[in-house]
Amino acid sequence: MEAAAYRREMIAPEEQASFSPLLCLEGQIERITGAPGESTLAQELETATRLSGVHAPTIAYHLKDVALIDGSVYSGTMRFFVRQLKYDEQIEPVEIEQAALVSSYYGVKYFGHWLRDDCTLRLLADDLGLPPICLPGPTGLHVEHYKALFDQSCAPTFRARIKHLVIFSDYHHNRLRRERYERLRAVVRARFPHKGRRTLVYLKRGRDGAQRWIENETEIIDGLTRNGFVVLDTATTPFDEMLDTLVDAQMVVSLEGSHIAHCVYAMPSSGGLLVLQPPDRFSANQRQWTACLGIRSAMVVGMPGQFGGYRFDTNEVRRTIDLLDRALA
Repeated sequence: MEAAAYRREMIAPEEQASFSPLLCLEGQIERITGAPGESTLAQELETATRLSGVHAPTIAYHLKDVALIDGSVYSGTMRFFVRQLKYDEQIEPVEIEQAALVSSYYGVKYFGHWLRDDCTLRLLADDLGLPPICLPGPTGLHVEHYKALFDQSCAPTFRARIKHLVIFSDYHHNRLRRERYERLRAVVRARFPHKGRRTLVYLKRGRDGAQRWIENETEIIDGLTRNGFVVLDTATTPFDEMLDTLVDAQMVVSLEGSHIAHCVYAMPSSGGLLVLQPPDRFSANQRQWTACLGIRSAMVVGMPGQFGGYRFDTNEVRRTIDLLDRALA
């Protein structure tokens, strides 16, 4: 990218960062055995346990005479891969004068990354006054709801010749990412204003993503509801009802997954998030955006179940809730 771009525009500089400790009971980290296929266990553990670090700068790379073909951008000898697409050879490329790419490698595959990364990329394009160009990404009712709420409709482009294309390097949760989160959070608050409640929420994962489930979820839900939690099911709870509840959430408990991204724009920055983590596909990506927004983050690591799912000790869940509650106080 550095060699292919005719202009490199620094939008936000590199910055030092500090992180509040990830809250968990003793012995939880030792249970972790693996990470998602796109990452490594070492990377996820480093992200989960670090207390300081460096946020990379946000950069706009300006390129001339670009070809977008089946999910990759070509400029000279550079190929910028976003996703693998294959379509009928008869599809003719469209001619585009100028645009900014608002699709990311993970955002075209996962709802959570699309909501966090690609929706904020769109704001960078808007700020530069450039029309957005996107690839086919996640589908579903929630995607369409957010596109309408944020006024971010974008028809996917499959093949194009583009005279001037901007590609953003925007991988870290720096101050500029926080500012864009807050702009979209303001949109949510305008539609779903705070009501002064302090709600406790269990956010139930649907079955339409990567297959993972909690074998003793009924037991966990029973214990939580007896202690004042309400259950929001991302598969069945209406979108407006879900966000209207999350805007007053003091604490959210949920299984790790893309569905937690609903909290990014809805839950207050004074709240806490407790993630139930599968031991063999541990992901620390929730810690990045929670730290960016000032939300306290905690976890309980489960154990493999008997039927292909996971089990979480209800006593450990309760004790970790107490730990998070004390931190919030």
